[in-house]
Amino acid sequence: MSEKSEDIEPDSAPSAWLRSLGIEDRESGIERASAARQYLIKAARKVLGASPEYTTLHLAFSGFVARAQGLHEGSVAAISANNPYATFTLLRAYSENAAAILYLKDHPTKLDSFWRNPKGVKIGSITNYAVKRFDGFKPIYTQLSEYAHPARRSILASTKATEDGHFTWSSSPSFKSEDDSLTACAWVVELAQATSHLLVELGDVMHSTSDQMGP
Repeated sequence: MSEKSEDIEPDSAPSAWLRSLGIEDRESGIERASAARQYLIKAARKVLGASPEYTTLHLAFSGFVARAQGLHEGSVAAISANNPYATFTLLRAYSENAAAILYLKDHPTKLDSFWRNPKGVKIGSITNYAVKRFDGFKPIYTQLSEYAHPARRSILASTKATEDGHFTWSSSPSFKSEDDSLTACAWVVELAQATSHLLVELGDVMHSTSDQMGP
């Protein structure tokens, strides 16, 4: 999800894009998605290991790391369980977490709103800012939201058309296609990479900005 990333449609994910992330099939996709957690851990160690003190910015930073790790692991578990509802809803929250890191990095004076205000910064302000900064954020976030909300994509996810003109339905969730599950794996990897970069950039802000709030 870099600033120049292309718009990706889950139902037509480019094979070249998947291969560039080391994803060839479901097994390799889950393996790469699970291994991508290391990006988060590496970024956290780099930033916190270089900090001589623990400020309120560090408090927010640590919270973002914990959220990212939890949402990452939850997304991988949901993919492994063949549950698109949980997967894409968790990925939506994962993307919001990344957007929040970006927002705080560029607006460090808003720190008070993140840790003192129970409701934090309005999520619309955070995602709208991400849309302005990242070309690929809006189309991906929109698709993830369609799974998180009881709308057409989500409601019909468990219904599949058959060749004879009928349809099958199952109350047990499953990905509508192999492409959907592989795309989910790819998004986990890309979100981990994007989040790790943003965490390091937030760390740079922490090291260059004096903490006005105190611990």
